[in-house]
Amino acid sequence: MTTDAATGATGRRLLVAWFAGTAFAGAAMLFWIQPLFAKMVLPVLGGSPAVWNTAMVFFQAALLAGYAYAHLLARLRHPFQVIIHFGCLGLAALALPFNASEAWVPDAAYAPALWLLGLMAMVIGAPFFAVSATAPLTLRWFSRSRHPNASDPYFLYAASNVGSIVVLLAFPFVLEPALGVRTQASAWAFGFAVLAACVVGCGAIVWNGPAGPGAAPTRRSPAPVARERLAWIAYSAVPSGLLLGVTGHISTDIASAPLLWVVPLVLYLLGFVNAFARRPLLRLGPAARGMAWALVLLAVVLPWREPAVVFLPLHLLVFFIVAAACHLELARRRPSPEFLTEYFLCVSLGGLVGGAFVAILAPLMFDAILEYPLALVLAAALLPGRSPGIKIADAVIAAIILATIVGGATLFIWLDWPQPVFVVACVYGILGAFALSRQVRPVGFALCILAFVTAGLAQPWQDSDTVWRGRSFFGVYRVTDSVDPPMRSLMHGTTDHGGQSSGPDGPRPTTYHTPASPVARTFAATQALTEHQRVGIVGLGSGAMAYYRRESDRWRYFEIDPLVVWLAVESGYFQMIPRHDPDPTIIVGDARLTLAEEPDRSFDLLIMEAFSSDAIPTHLLTREAVALYLRKLADDGVLLLHISNRILDLEPVVAAVTTDLGCAAVIARSADPGRDADPTYAPSEWVAVAADRATLDILGADWSPLEPAGAEYVWRDDHASLVQVVRWTGR
Repeated sequence: MTTDAATGATGRRLLVAWFAGTAFAGAAMLFWIQPLFAKMVLPVLGGSPAVWNTAMVFFQAALLAGYAYAHLLARLRHPFQVIIHFGCLGLAALALPFNASEAWVPDAAYAPALWLLGLMAMVIGAPFFAVSATAPLTLRWFSRSRHPNASDPYFLYAASNVGSIVVLLAFPFVLEPALGVRTQASAWAFGFAVLAACVVGCGAIVWNGPAGPGAAPTRRSPAPVARERLAWIAYSAVPSGLLLGVTGHISTDIASAPLLWVVPLVLYLLGFVNAFARRPLLRLGPAARGMAWALVLLAVVLPWREPAVVFLPLHLLVFFIVAAACHLELARRRPSPEFLTEYFLCVSLGGLVGGAFVAILAPLMFDAILEYPLALVLAAALLPGRSPGIKIADAVIAAIILATIVGGATLFIWLDWPQPVFVVACVYGILGAFALSRQVRPVGFALCILAFVTAGLAQPWQDSDTVWRGRSFFGVYRVTDSVDPPMRSLMHGTTDHGGQSSGPDGPRPTTYHTPASPVARTFAATQALTEHQRVGIVGLGSGAMAYYRRESDRWRYFEIDPLVVWLAVESGYFQMIPRHDPDPTIIVGDARLTLAEEPDRSFDLLIMEAFSSDAIPTHLLTREAVALYLRKLADDGVLLLHISNRILDLEPVVAAVTTDLGCAAVIARSADPGRDADPTYAPSEWVAVAADRATLDILGADWSPLEPAGAEYVWRDDHASLVQVVRWTGR
């Protein structure tokens, strides 16, 4: 009997290991394909955070389809479920290995979000759909087993999310540096085959069920009512929307580093792991109390962005607490196993609703990242474990908060009084205490959070230098005016994309493009060689470099965002490019695609201005890309790369790529000449590349050779890692 008991215990452990391993592998496959395919489409859509957010919406929609399929499949007899799903996996395998570069490539410039969704559906839709059904099916099938925990199989969902976290962290630090995208796609196809065998094995193990307590043939609990289904959707929609909202906020307004995109997603998944674990480390009660305090704190400081070292961790911490609390409430409301697939279908639907609002609707509705504060307000309305309803006192306190902040700030500014930090902190502390007193009624508490958010947006000192704000798929733009020094700038998130200052001779370029900059000296040196210079510029910005164009020159701009073209030419905010000037020509689209259509040897000077943002388009700096640029240069032409960047050190990449191509390269690191000389000047780094060193000698003595870099820094279309060039210690 002892031997039988030991054998039974071993069998139960092996059963759990098999199902947990399958759930783990399925989630890992899903979260491996997400950044992998997003990387594949960069040659068309560049490095915008919106690429990731839009891709996330597709994954959420495909996940919903997979969960709906699992829910319908679970209504059939078990043998039919296994057979049909085996066929589904087999059909999906026909699409492997996937390759985005071989897909149909339309013009993505004018409807990039819809184009990206269509491309993903066509290339990876079938395998993603098949794999996405893994979690609900393995949990449902486990509930048919003889295992003692079959009546509560939700702990397997925690194992599933652990798999997501592991591969999500492994991608930038292990998979991306070691393997090219095509190699990874082939490896993913192999993993798909292994996963298919494991999933079918799960179904075969319980082929003859039910036999356990989790598989009783009659229902032991009533069916969920509509209100309960709506709660499942709501408690999954808010964290999903908040996930993309906080990603957009920290990427646009604090630090636009692509590596930060993965951090909120890991925290989001950790919330699921904790909520569905057998013994959660964070319980619902403490999480709900912490959520209330965290929302008040963040609502108070939301208007401030500096210093990033303080506010970035704060945003991430609050997001984790809110997501963890919502997921705990979601787990508390989970139904018995016979309704498991319906439950996960509603959870997936909520994730899609929240993600689609932030990634698809918000850019069309708002000209700023307003979806993030709105998600905070909705989170406050879902504060778990509290009383329903609202009282007049809730609205009164919310009105007091709004009037005190806006009225007090306006009065201090009108009277030109200083604002003592201690007094301001005390006022906000009292108002925060008022808000926390309303947390027992979530709707009233949400009104108080809305008051803080509205006051922050209405404060007269916020964005006082902004004269225009707009938004496109590629980001949020601001046109700003400053008094000291006097100039107008184009800001993309936190990155300056050039501008102009006014003078007696008309507008002059500022920051990286002033007459003292390396690019100005390059124009002077190369224009001395010809009266009719042919210039190509990738990245329009504010159009500041048009200051150096002569009437006899032929210029062609390549810009991916139509909104930037409007700002630089049609809006009237910048005057470097005359509004009705037929030359230069501006070509809208990704530079890799549009430059490829230009005749070879058609430029005397080709300037790449696409790397100053921290979310750089890596596909524009690969070996294949630089080889394309060199083909478009005249025999004595010069390629100029602007590599100034706060987050990434791109010099080793350029050095390695140019060495591998056998061409010459020199760098100019401009120093600040001093505020008295030119207060609008900003230091910058430029690399000049040519077929031979003699061509670069005309640039003068300010240019020096690049530091040698190893072959591991050679980026290719198939393999490029940002981790190796991150400035981990800052500049």
